[in-house]
Amino acid sequence: MAIKGNFFAEKREWSELKDQILGHYLSPYLEKIIHTGRPTRIADCFAGKGRFDDGKVGSPLIIGHHIARMLARTPAPDVKAVFIEKKYAAELSANLADYPGCKVIDGEYEQSIRKFLSSGTDRNRNYFFYVDPYGIKSLDFSHFANLKKSGFKSIELLLNMNSTGFLREGCRLLKLQRAIPTWADELDYESDGKNTPERMDDIAEGNYWRAILADFQSDAIDFHQAEEQFILAYTAQMGGQFKYVVQIPIKERSHHMPKYRLVFATDHHEGLFLMADAMHAAWKKLLENEKRGQLYLFSETELDALTGPTIQDKILAVLRSPLNLRDLLICLIKKHGIAHTPAEYKNAVKDMEGIMFKVDRDPPTTRTGRTSHSMKYDEIGITVGAIPQESLLLQ
Repeated sequence: MAIKGNFFAEKREWSELKDQILGHYLSPYLEKIIHTGRPTRIADCFAGKGRFDDGKVGSPLIIGHHIARMLARTPAPDVKAVFIEKKYAAELSANLADYPGCKVIDGEYEQSIRKFLSSGTDRNRNYFFYVDPYGIKSLDFSHFANLKKSGFKSIELLLNMNSTGFLREGCRLLKLQRAIPTWADELDYESDGKNTPERMDDIAEGNYWRAILADFQSDAIDFHQAEEQFILAYTAQMGGQFKYVVQIPIKERSHHMPKYRLVFATDHHEGLFLMADAMHAAWKKLLENEKRGQLYLFSETELDALTGPTIQDKILAVLRSPLNLRDLLICLIKKHGIAHTPAEYKNAVKDMEGIMFKVDRDPPTTRTGRTSHSMKYDEIGITVGAIPQESLLLQ
């Protein structure tokens, strides 16, 4: 395996973005998950040192901080974190010494996850897995499928998929003659001499990537399109295991390939909504950086696709018939990803209630007898429908 430079020399901007998303999600996740009354474990599967050489914290200390803060407020819950790390286990243990409920597993990810799956671990638990390897070689899809089948009360997964690196490795293994763009070749890259096309099938959960690269080789698509098609197919495979999947592309420059894709999978709509909030917050931050000539998240074409139709138009497009508000939000996130938050969608409906949208609430009044304007779908029944614009013209 080839890795460029010392990864832990300094924390780079895209690493900060990953950790921002992780930290943004963990706080509300822990607040909600403790109400299940079940033991909860946060597993950082490629933990690293915990702190970069420039002093900035990594994911283990971010996780440890959130657990410590939660336990300080509510000391009773059985919430702990486990960190899998082989190379830097001693440094990681030292960095986590002051954090309660944190355990370092000195070992490799694949061996540790196999041992975990074969053990008699209490299945009456909630698990959140953060899987952030340097490259792709450890991302055998069967591990995720087996975790999902393991019978735990809840499983959530936040995965760093180096989609560009996967396709570059695929080009090498298939001995394709068409050159990949220079800027794609300059991104951090993992190459493994023991790799095979069959092993890539195991990572992708299928051989669809070969057809995508065949189209690239024949000049039917460019490398950008190949990466987009790959992540679409990969998230579909993940969607075969989990009810809800959402992802965010991270780019260094707008004309470059994503450095990676953060893919989130869950079976609970609240997890989907919380992660959409976290990813959207990161997106907005990068848009601000873009204005200052720093990191770019989306190209101009992608930005136009996201911001072209109004938010109300996007809502109307999925309202072929009235929908429960919760189901409407799920449909919108599935279709538009992280372009808007659930709160933005709810505000858009409320702002145009009676004009573009018909909102039925059950009960229709508050406890004091006033007309209800609530958008809290978890407290009352809320159904949203479209008002035909032709009927408005006739009024």
